[in-house]
Amino acid sequence: MHWAFPPTVGGVESHLADYAALLARRGYRVTLLTGEPRPQPVDQVDILTHPLLRLAEYHRTALSGGGRQLTPLEQRQARDLLEWLTRTVESRGIQLVHGHNLHHFSPVPALALSRLRERTGTPLLHTYHSIWPEDPWTARFCRSWDGHYVVSDYLAFACRTHLGIRARRTYLGIATSRFRELPPARANGSSTVLLPARLIPDKGAELAVRMVGRLRANGLPVRLVLTSPHEVVDWHEEQQGFLLRLNRLIDDLDLRSHVDLVPTPKELMPRLYARSHVVVYPSDYPEPLGLAPLEAMSAGRPVVVTATGGLPEAVIHGRTGYVVTPGDLDQLGERVRSLILDPELSSRLGQQGRRHVERQFNLHTYVDKMSTQYASFVEDRVEGLPRSG
Repeated sequence: MHWAFPPTVGGVESHLADYAALLARRGYRVTLLTGEPRPQPVDQVDILTHPLLRLAEYHRTALSGGGRQLTPLEQRQARDLLEWLTRTVESRGIQLVHGHNLHHFSPVPALALSRLRERTGTPLLHTYHSIWPEDPWTARFCRSWDGHYVVSDYLAFACRTHLGIRARRTYLGIATSRFRELPPARANGSSTVLLPARLIPDKGAELAVRMVGRLRANGLPVRLVLTSPHEVVDWHEEQQGFLLRLNRLIDDLDLRSHVDLVPTPKELMPRLYARSHVVVYPSDYPEPLGLAPLEAMSAGRPVVVTATGGLPEAVIHGRTGYVVTPGDLDQLGERVRSLILDPELSSRLGQQGRRHVERQFNLHTYVDKMSTQYASFVEDRVEGLPRSG
């Protein structure tokens, strides 16, 4: 269960599409519950949509500062969602529910699931893909669940510190087969730097634009590609204002013909990686892990990321790419410059990055680990043994 799903573009959404598909190919009967109103089909996966899983249902009340205690409306919503979940679980023979990021936004889905567990005994697992330290309240409704998982050591510490929940670090996996057969980047013409992220302030797009301006001023023919998905989770309503600011910066630096904003659904990402020489991810906020840099490494592209959150866990400095100080234009530009001017270095880091993802962040490995967890919880439920989270 997750709020959004492709065509909404984001790390969690793309991961769940690949994850659900591989589980189904492994023989699981998978039902994906989401608030996405127009979900893309996934082979052998049933996708059910409910309005009480749509973020828009809670957006205004959450932004207005509510949510520190359950309201009568939230209680009614939880009861309505509980009845739908009960019918869904019983009619489909669902043995386990795995929630994703249900500790954000609204307590309604987590509360409904907790009551489902009390009613039916269905084991509940939860993966924390991100942590908002300033708003730990909603997580209380997940605290008693049977299994808790985080996607990085950084998040394990944050979850323990800010939410009081001990969660098992289980690295997510990349569907490496989608990126394995990409051709090498072209050797002639200008070099392409790709920033594969939502265009919101924290992702470092302004820094990347300034970097390209500086590299071009120093005689290096380089262009920047920014992904500009239309379907995103823009919870803080910041994307539109940021796009205006970013476009002003591009024009002020006279880079309009050297910066592309490309609408990018999930299925087009391999094509963008194939066109790129270097992939950057200069976030200035603590990224939970960094699925896009992992995809880039899987595609054989060298990456430059910032030393924040879980990014240093994904990228091995000097072996699969480089890790630089957040906000440091000089460091970012120098690392990108060195990779563009040294194709042999770029190729070596890209190939080592591909092997690193295959070994440590392969989706098959992730499914192996989670399948073992699923089996243990379902077996405990069948045998009537006590469960431990």
